[in-house]
Amino acid sequence: MVVQLDRRLLMLGGASLALAPGFARAADIAPPAVAQDIADLGQIDEPLQARIAALANEAGLPRIGFAAADIAKGRAAFVRPGELFPLQSISKLPIAVAVLHKAQTREVQLERSITLNRSQIAPGSSRIADALRRAPLRTTARRLLEAMLVNSDNTAADALARLAGGPEGVVEQLHKLDIDGMRVDRLERDLQVEALGLSPPIDFARPNALARALDELDLTEQKSALDRYMKDQRDTGNARGMVKLIVRLTDGRMMQPRYVAMLFDWMRRTKSGNDRLRSGFPQSWTVAHRSGTSATVTGVTAAFSDVAYAIGPKGERIALALFISGATGSAKDLALFHKATARAVYEAWT
Repeated sequence: MVVQLDRRLLMLGGASLALAPGFARAADIAPPAVAQDIADLGQIDEPLQARIAALANEAGLPRIGFAAADIAKGRAAFVRPGELFPLQSISKLPIAVAVLHKAQTREVQLERSITLNRSQIAPGSSRIADALRRAPLRTTARRLLEAMLVNSDNTAADALARLAGGPEGVVEQLHKLDIDGMRVDRLERDLQVEALGLSPPIDFARPNALARALDELDLTEQKSALDRYMKDQRDTGNARGMVKLIVRLTDGRMMQPRYVAMLFDWMRRTKSGNDRLRSGFPQSWTVAHRSGTSATVTGVTAAFSDVAYAIGPKGERIALALFISGATGSAKDLALFHKATARAVYEAWT
């Protein structure tokens, strides 16, 4: 999808990005951002911090990481913001940033033809993987970005990471952009196998290969692998780093507005995790987000997280991130906690 940007909004800078209609309306009337050090993100809202911590205690969640920034008014709130959590599919956001920045510097051409084959299939639901099981596929980086961010396609994510130079190339690009608080160490086809305690290689060209391998693995071994995964610092990030990334994307200095617009539009159209942070904002708000979820083993979920950028009808602009790890609640209950957290932010800052 090619996103057209209004000339006047482009002149106003990255903070006034024209995306889908909701983004365009909000950006059009947004006041200038309050000058602030993005490393600090704003004046601390202690009552909101206390409210989020209380909500976590009430929900019986052993470990959360939370950060939020009111970009328009210069306020911020944190709960364990520097603690590292498994990223899972939230890693698709920094991968997308790395690829889009390479497109900006002309190291990557978004419309150039890319050929994938069945050996590059990653685990998880994927139309691209389904096509590759039949024949090699010719596509483009733009289509892969859309598949990765809208459909959370792991095969697309691995192809894009390779395009950026592998996980090491993604990290190098993030360092160049002065982005901290997150790291990408493995491709999805390796990460998911190791996190579940399986031994590579696994032929993901076989349908349901991951599920079949898990069926042969003892639950005790799976639980031990999950414990190791939750302590592993590879492929992790923190809430403060994610919110800082969103803030930097909106200020127009890190990446050209047209690339940021594409990124947020794909995130707005994502089909996964819409019952999390997005659900805590009114329908009049436009929310772009990227969620991440791990497998649940013996009742424990290693990752149930979300990162979002929300724009209100009166020019409100809020970035927030919520990480949950080691939870024993149901997916429905964890999603309700996300909703309650976003609602608390909305009520405190509007």
